[in-house]
Amino acid sequence: MNHALDTAVRRPVLRGQQAVAGLWLPAERFAEPERIRLLLEHWQAGASAWRFEQGDLLRWREPQRLHCEQLLGWPLVLSGATLCSAPLADTERAGLAAADLWLVRDSQVVALHLADAQVLHPGQWLNIDGYSLLDTFDCSPALPAPLLQPLAVRSDIREILGEAVGAPDPAREEVMRAMAQRAQQGPPEKPGTGRVGLSVKVVFGLFAAWAVFGLLPRLLQPAAPLAEVAEVSHTSPTTSTSWLLFILVFGIFAGMAAMIGGKSSPGPSGRAPGTAPAPVKPAAAGIPARKPKGRFTPGFVDRWLTRLASASRLNRLFGKRQADYLQRMLEMFEEGDLNEALRHAIPLGDQPGDSLQAFGTPQRRTELELSQQRGAGRSIGLADDFRDHLRTMYRKSFEKLDREGRVDEAVFVLAELLKVRQEALDYLERHQRYAQSAELALAWDMPPAVIVRHLCLADDWQRALLVARRDNAFAAAVTALEAKWPEQAGRLRLEWAQALAAQGQWLMAVDVVWSLPQERARAADWLRSAEAGGERLAAEALVKRALLLPDTLQAYEAYLLALRDDPARQAERLAIGRALLANKQSSRACTWLAAALAGALVADRQLPAAQVQKLIKLSNDSLLQADMPKLNFSPMATVALRAVAQPCQWQAPTAGARAIIDAVALDDGRSLVALGEAGALVLDAQGRTLGQFAVPAQHLVLAESRQVALAVIRRGEVWRVSKLDLANRTVHDLGVVAMDDFARQFDGIGWTIGKADHVRVVDVDNGLGTLWHVDQLPGKVLGVFADASNEHLLLQDTHGGLQRWRYRLPDRRLQARDELTLAGRDGATLAFGLAGEPIEYWLNHPEADPVIMLEHGGRCAGYNLPGLDREAIDWPSIYLGRDWLVVVYWAEGGHQHLRFFNRADDRHYATLHWPGREHVGVRCVAGQWTVFDGQGRLFCLNVEDAWPRTLSLY
Repeated sequence: MNHALDTAVRRPVLRGQQAVAGLWLPAERFAEPERIRLLLEHWQAGASAWRFEQGDLLRWREPQRLHCEQLLGWPLVLSGATLCSAPLADTERAGLAAADLWLVRDSQVVALHLADAQVLHPGQWLNIDGYSLLDTFDCSPALPAPLLQPLAVRSDIREILGEAVGAPDPAREEVMRAMAQRAQQGPPEKPGTGRVGLSVKVVFGLFAAWAVFGLLPRLLQPAAPLAEVAEVSHTSPTTSTSWLLFILVFGIFAGMAAMIGGKSSPGPSGRAPGTAPAPVKPAAAGIPARKPKGRFTPGFVDRWLTRLASASRLNRLFGKRQADYLQRMLEMFEEGDLNEALRHAIPLGDQPGDSLQAFGTPQRRTELELSQQRGAGRSIGLADDFRDHLRTMYRKSFEKLDREGRVDEAVFVLAELLKVRQEALDYLERHQRYAQSAELALAWDMPPAVIVRHLCLADDWQRALLVARRDNAFAAAVTALEAKWPEQAGRLRLEWAQALAAQGQWLMAVDVVWSLPQERARAADWLRSAEAGGERLAAEALVKRALLLPDTLQAYEAYLLALRDDPARQAERLAIGRALLANKQSSRACTWLAAALAGALVADRQLPAAQVQKLIKLSNDSLLQADMPKLNFSPMATVALRAVAQPCQWQAPTAGARAIIDAVALDDGRSLVALGEAGALVLDAQGRTLGQFAVPAQHLVLAESRQVALAVIRRGEVWRVSKLDLANRTVHDLGVVAMDDFARQFDGIGWTIGKADHVRVVDVDNGLGTLWHVDQLPGKVLGVFADASNEHLLLQDTHGGLQRWRYRLPDRRLQARDELTLAGRDGATLAFGLAGEPIEYWLNHPEADPVIMLEHGGRCAGYNLPGLDREAIDWPSIYLGRDWLVVVYWAEGGHQHLRFFNRADDRHYATLHWPGREHVGVRCVAGQWTVFDGQGRLFCLNVEDAWPRTLSLY
């Protein structure tokens, strides 16, 4: 029944931004099909709808702040428990009868009751016959092995330089063979052991037998320095009886040497300091893997042989042949016969003085390859002054070849003989030999920016971009190119900006590309993407727009005025204020922006008084500066969880209607939740849906920018992967990939996955192509753990042993390879932290409250669990962050407790009470904790702010 009342209303409509609780769609304005469309468009989870004779009513579960002028229907606000279309005064409301809805028409109030209306079910209006909500794939066929074969990367300088120098003399190879032996072998199974060639075994047996006949006393004395290579000594003969004993002892020790030697397993393209280098494996199409850094560390047998040779003066016996060779080589250089001299010349090691004695029978070598080893391995014993003489002679030969225009031979002297590789690349660049310099930069594994620059100059853009994306080398390479090669620098700059935009770093992409005038339209699109990326990013984008596109700021005047006047939008004003303060430039638009918001920022008191004074000065408003009193206040400090005086007590939110499979916290109070086959949602702090992605999502992998994520779901033996752009609400399906484990974070470009005994970093913008990989690991990949600066691999060998490999990002150099030793306590459970550190935990049962014990690195700590349900005594589980520990356990009364402990002081800081015994999911990403379950509950906590967010998903 309708009731028209005589009470006149002074303000019959709602204006500005209001807490709108519903919409009224009048029948005289909207036909029924249009009302149906608007109801569906504005429908939200938990909403309700009714149909009256006068029109349709939509009511949301919770009010939301909206601009009334921007709504097509009549906005409704709550006046007590009644929906009303006007801001009624107390005197106006006093004369009205109770109703569910008050509509103001011509300053008169019409009262409506829901009992007189028809309940609407908008879900019945949707026809989904023949429509598939989610795309599906047939993943039953087995995936082929990933293609990892690269284009050939040549490492022979003679091949790269076009055979200008010619093949080396065979006699030179006799001297060089032992020096190159270490680089040609695989790495040892353990540091200090390795493959011992047959000739070394024989020599070992020979030396051992010789030691039995009187050399042991010499070994006990300090080893004499290696003599000049031209000095030779003769040995005395032995009797026939002595020779029989000699042969017998020789056989014994040769057998021992055979047992010591053995073939080692191949290693990865990276190693821990102090271990032998591994053979280099190709990383991706066209680029080699990163080479290991560090120096060769000799093993016990190598050091013993060198000392034995020195003590027995056998090194001089070997040095006789080497001295003859070096004498002939010197004569060739002195006579000016450079063609033959270069064929006989021996390279100088990068680090003289740390090499071992060269042994072995010389053999002919058809090619001279560049050594991939950093530092010397084995060499003949050259005195320091002789090495200096060779270096001077090589340098003079280079200068002569350069004057004669013999570029190939000159660069050969720099690269192969003097080992000054950067100078060799600069020399080739000066002579515009870009293709050769690029190949050598790759073969020598030079710094990434150097490789990218030379590949760009060689017009090899495919490999240049692979290296730049793999090692994040855009910035340094662009800087190196801009001065002399602006065209190449501009092209690489555009590729850099596009890579940043794909990572969700839109403002950085705008800064990078703005120096290219023809690409500013693209930059404007990225600014709009940033404006949709949350309050903080939108504020920074507004300031960036004021700097770069001040004329377009006029279109934001209404937005800024509403932002200034709304008391509830303090967070957005604070973000703009901070962005203005961080800006090092100034413009008229920035001045106007500061003047518009200065007063509101003073009232908010979220910035320190000194920073507010800077904003007032930036406004250039003399009247404002004159009227503004002296400010002396401090902003309200945010209380971190670790600063609370007493442990916090929190309650889980009420149950929702949709199961949450995974969840991560985003910026500005937003969240990304995975719903399994139902897709993924971006929610605001109140639980409203900001974006929906119609791709199945079981696990979420968040990028460092928090604007890009991967949705991953298992499909039998493979995993389907989709890339989500959270601001632009777009999805890019990446297909399926076979893997056993994967990193839960990535930089927005390279994502690390593990399968069996190999690890790959795949490019999410290039169809999951391989950027970097390492295979033939000494065990199966159990876990991949990554953050912004490090990446850890957890391996398990065939015997159950565990290793943890730590790589430094972004260049992925292996920093450490740790053997993990576990206590193996009976009844203990194993867990792993964010860096792959193993932690064993178990329960103690004292007379008082049970205590959960954690042991890591020899340190043991206990945490009390009051009210533990005795029927679930073995049930507690732990979740580890960098500094925090969360223990989940069943408490008496049929519910769960989540207790937050700080790992540094073992103190209890908070307890979260969670109803029921259903499994609770817990995740920590960069200090942001999320807790969720299959009943639609979501709890978000930033440990830097002790005020959590809770919501229920309907």
